[in-house]
Amino acid sequence: MTVWRAKPARALPLAALLLAVPVVAWAQQPLPLTQPFDPETMEKADPPAYENVGNIGVDALKAPNPQAVGTMDVHQGGFSAALWNGTSAEVARALLPRLPGTAASPTIRSLERRLLLTAAPPPEGAQAEARPSLVELRAERLLALGDLDGVVGLTNAAPAAVEGALSAKVQRDAHLLAGRIDQACAQVPAASDPESARLVTFCQLAQGQTLQGNLSLDLLRERHGADSGFIAAAEVLAGLPPVPNAKIEVAELTPLHVALFKAAKMALPEDALAKAPAVVARAIADNEAAPMDQRVAAAERAEAVGLMSADDLRKLYLSLTFAPDEMSSPLERAASAGNHGRALLFRAAFDQPDPLLKARFAAAAVDMAVARNLVAGTARVFEPIIAATKPDAALSRQAPSFARAFYALGRPEAAAKWMDIAKADVAMVREAEKLWPLAAISEFGPGQPVSLAGLAGWRASLADLAPDVVARRNGVVLGILAGLGAKVPDSAWLATLPLPAGGPQPGLFAMMQGAALDARLGGTLLASLATMGDTPLDKIDVMTLSEVISALAVVGLAEDGRALAREALLANGI
Repeated sequence: MTVWRAKPARALPLAALLLAVPVVAWAQQPLPLTQPFDPETMEKADPPAYENVGNIGVDALKAPNPQAVGTMDVHQGGFSAALWNGTSAEVARALLPRLPGTAASPTIRSLERRLLLTAAPPPEGAQAEARPSLVELRAERLLALGDLDGVVGLTNAAPAAVEGALSAKVQRDAHLLAGRIDQACAQVPAASDPESARLVTFCQLAQGQTLQGNLSLDLLRERHGADSGFIAAAEVLAGLPPVPNAKIEVAELTPLHVALFKAAKMALPEDALAKAPAVVARAIADNEAAPMDQRVAAAERAEAVGLMSADDLRKLYLSLTFAPDEMSSPLERAASAGNHGRALLFRAAFDQPDPLLKARFAAAAVDMAVARNLVAGTARVFEPIIAATKPDAALSRQAPSFARAFYALGRPEAAAKWMDIAKADVAMVREAEKLWPLAAISEFGPGQPVSLAGLAGWRASLADLAPDVVARRNGVVLGILAGLGAKVPDSAWLATLPLPAGGPQPGLFAMMQGAALDARLGGTLLASLATMGDTPLDKIDVMTLSEVISALAVVGLAEDGRALAREALLANGI
């Protein structure tokens, strides 16, 4: 991992300074060590005449800007050192807090993470003494993304000149969520901080200082508006019997609550989980004291936003225990069992020796995921089973499901083989037509006209849907294709007229367009990501989505735009 850490300027050795001197006039000429000889007569020759270039200039070395720190460069998935060229610190400070959190799609999350972790000279006008510093704002957004290692890496690389109260809190929260209690407890804030007393109490109890912890707990109980949920879990950590989980109230779930309940081996209250940010999902999934269904729900949420791998989710699925009647009829029981049902189908497919039955369980899981906008995550979890299934006409009824899964995985070539099988079965042609947009974004390039026959077949598959749903899906599909550069005829847009008025925020839209046209990568990403915000892809404004995809293509991120298009189609039930 590349880490740029700003350090004080030091005096360079003389040899290094000499090497740095520009000697342009001598650049192409050898320097003789002694007076040369004529190679034919072996007599001393006259030395060559060199032009007098005058005084040699030496530029003063500038100390690296402390705001330039990062943990990625262009060779490790980051962006180039020219990332912030043409972007002002004023714009960066205004837009960084607007970047999405863990509600972002995997593509948006990846772009944002690369933006925040890239080591590059900072935006123009960045001042190290400004608080919060740009480094702190970047670290805060990394925490919102749930990138705990990224938070620690960036803040460890940052010099003291750009650190402040925000970076200390962000790093402490990252340690709490990752279960690194000793590191979190080494950063107790000043007594004036609202969280200080609770953190001190937690650290004392978690580190075995029971007497001091109980005294601190007594003081917390006496406070006006005491955090009853925190106190209930702290009492268990101190050795008292637990109160029923249903009686515990946590008004606002924080990283400290997550760490405390986990240390006390207690499940978090269901009401608190419903309002919890996705950043805590991984910690909840890892809490062995929590009910398994709660852990699975949190794990699915964590996997969907990139906080947990599909392999870890598979392992959690396989650790569940299922009743005999569930295992005897998994398809029927899974249909109404939510995340427990998806785990059941995975277990049934995993255990099934018959490849055709195994494939049917996997296809059923994909079908059930469509209505819940969970196709991408389901495809990732079932990928080993789906990838091992060979295209076979005996599976023509499952072929559209396998094609959809492969499109979700970004494997259009594999999807096309299943599409051929589906189209060869008259009963499956309509199901195959539903997938035309997913095929189109892989096939059409800039300047190519949209296939009117493909569009008509897809629209025919929408006949049973409500008019507002039809209008939105038309808007999403045509907006995405237009954003990718395809030619969409005017008549095709008529189906989108029932959509309500909307669009990107004018200021963000103008900044995004201006930055893209000027090829300012950092400015384009800032404005595009801020425009997307935390709005889910099934709710995002159609024009916003189209323009962001277009802006990404303009600055050389066309494949990221295509991946975002695929995620948006799946999120909208397409």
